[in-house]
Amino acid sequence: MKKRMNLQLFEDGAGAGADGGQGNNTGSGNGGQGNAGGQATFSFEQAEEIANARAHRAEQSALRSYFQQQGMTEEQVRQALNDYRERQKANQPNAEKLQQERDDALAKVAQMENEKLLTSKGVRADDLDYVMFKVSRMVDEKTAFDKAAEKFLKENPRFTGKPYRVMSTSAQAGDGGGAGNSNEDINAAIRRAAGR
Repeated sequence: MKKRMNLQLFEDGAGAGADGGQGNNTGSGNGGQGNAGGQATFSFEQAEEIANARAHRAEQSALRSYFQQQGMTEEQVRQALNDYRERQKANQPNAEKLQQERDDALAKVAQMENEKLLTSKGVRADDLDYVMFKVSRMVDEKTAFDKAAEKFLKENPRFTGKPYRVMSTSAQAGDGGGAGNSNEDINAAIRRAAGR
């Protein structure tokens, strides 16, 4: 149901139409001439449309008057008005473009933060793109990027740059065996790890 409002039109300089008559309302746009008492009824949408049309006509008239005072012909005035309208359209911000730029910037920031996180966990630069891809596929509503990265790197430690456990042979080499014994010590450690 549309809300309607009553607009009573008054004559310029008259006593506010106290007698209810609208005798000389030329150019007032009285759309409800059939109503009793001379009152016109408009919906809010109609009233807004009328107000916008009047504002547009007033703007056009003011610009035309200004340009004619400057000595311009009717054709020059028409061209100047068209140029003015084009500049107005060009100056209006493109909301879709601004939103897309914002989304792109947020995506780049998120990617940089994710790369920084993976680098801090020891992922080599050569493997960064692949790990980013694999971890991103694991992200969903329940799993954030950092949790997915922890899980992936735990399952795939070779991407952290520490795939093997480093064994120190300095204590064993310190027995005075020299350089020849260090290979034997390493071989012995491998045999012990293999269970022989």
